[in-house]
Amino acid sequence: INWEECAVKLASSRSASIEPFNLFLRLSVANRLDALGVERWQGKVENFINEFPANENTREELARLLYSNLVSYEQLKEATWLLELALWKANIDAYRSPIHGQSGEGRSHFRINCGVQQILPIVVSFLS
Repeated sequence: INWEECAVKLASSRSASIEPFNLFLRLSVANRLDALGVERWQGKVENFINEFPANENTREELARLLYSNLVSYEQLKEATWLLELALWKANIDAYRSPIHGQSGEGRSHFRINCGVQQILPIVVSFLS
């Protein structure tokens, strides 16, 4: 079932009241919000749904905007994964340089010690 398409169709319906419509929006984005894992973005989407106007004339446009914003958050989340991989690789490359020689340490060591835990929260705060 394409929940996004169903929500947009329900939004264009003049017969749906705001409470069931908001519930449907929440259900249609629940899994995607959980996958984001960024509380700030989850809160923004929840607030957007909570403040959805009762005016039926703007519902369809705002529902599309909600899904568009969610796609933007998902793309930003993907960018953070790429940043994490780049930091990990840079750390591995630094330890494989002629200065350090060939280290026998495993990749997990480099992933844990590449600085992602400190850098990503700062980057995500600027992206929000």
